[in-house]
Amino acid sequence: MFAKIRPPRRPVSVGQDWIPQRTLEWQEDDEGKVFLLKEKSRNQAMKWLIRKAGKNQFFRIHLDRFGTKAWQLADGSRSVAGIAAVMREEFGEDLKDPAERVARFFAMLASSRFVVFRRPEDPE
Repeated sequence: MFAKIRPPRRPVSVGQDWIPQRTLEWQEDDEGKVFLLKEKSRNQAMKWLIRKAGKNQFFRIHLDRFGTKAWQLADGSRSVAGIAAVMREEFGEDLKDPAERVARFFAMLASSRFVVFRRPEDPE
């Protein structure tokens, strides 16, 4: 009778001390840019149909040079602030407001469940 209210998938804000951890497979193209591999379906019957049709099992999500660097740095050992600091050093003036941009980037990835966050006080 009543619809279930689901919690929002997107974190309202990402703490600078949070540590992003990747949840997707990924590869690099010839230019060194990262693309993420997201399964088209988790349903076994749909997977079988996709394979039978000779199609690729994954969506390829291409990242720009900033996204590529942030993704590569999200190895589970650096915080959002640490990633922003490395990117500030590498890109300098090309990257406006790196702390906010990196936090927004990871919030967007988290909303699609491409990353999860670990807080520094959480056990590994």
